[in-house]
Amino acid sequence: MEKRRKRILLVDDEANVRKVFSDVLSRESYIVKGVGNGPEAIKAVEEETFDLALVDLRMPCMDGIEVLENIKKIKPQLPVIIYTGYGSVTSAVESMRKKAADYLNKPFSPEELKSSIRKALGGEERQNSVLFPSP
Repeated sequence: MEKRRKRILLVDDEANVRKVFSDVLSRESYIVKGVGNGPEAIKAVEEETFDLALVDLRMPCMDGIEVLENIKKIKPQLPVIIYTGYGSVTSAVESMRKKAADYLNKPFSPEELKSSIRKALGGEERQNSVLFPSP
């Protein structure tokens, strides 16, 4: 019996970031749907089934925390990973308090991203973590 491929919703206002992440994740057999803003993400979660959402923190119109809050209202069990190039302890704590599965601070490696996704999907020991790059 073939295992069902996991579906990831990728929310980032930068098309080039969506392309890079989609390429990396597609090679890992994930099905990736990329959207460019919060309202599109919320509509997608209402209309489709996803196993995980990967959400940029800093976006115009609606930031990643607002997207996280709205996703959790619609699908409370859907793991959401927040990532950002503008990380702070405050935004990390707020993300985790709002039930993000993980918080990644750019730059992070493809391996770190894949590991975070596996943990959020329950493929590795699940734990809330905040990942900042090593000095």
